[in-house]
Amino acid sequence: MGVNFETYQDGICSISLKILPIHLNIARGVHGGIITSLLDIAMSGAVTCTIADRSAEQVVTMQMNTNFLRGATEGDTLNARGEIIKRGSTIVYVEGSIHDQNGKLIAKASGDWFIKK
Repeated sequence: MGVNFETYQDGICSISLKILPIHLNIARGVHGGIITSLLDIAMSGAVTCTIADRSAEQVVTMQMNTNFLRGATEGDTLNARGEIIKRGSTIVYVEGSIHDQNGKLIAKASGDWFIKK
């Protein structure tokens, strides 16, 4: 997808993505699946950076709710951030957000991740 990792430590993961034509839907806006994928990557990263085996195969998204608040277009740079809010021994509650290069809020999400033992 072309994601760049900016922060990956202490239960926080930040990534960025420069929007290209391949990321657009038929209406020339960023596809909702791209937004959701960015949130899932950042939020999963927030969890994986806290476990001994930092492999993405060690965590599973149980559920994630996404709110789309504003659109984005080609040429924008989207910055996604995931942060652990509450961690149990196997289930982790995480919140995430996406802002554009101007700091405008594009989407918010929350969800639960399962840590495989």
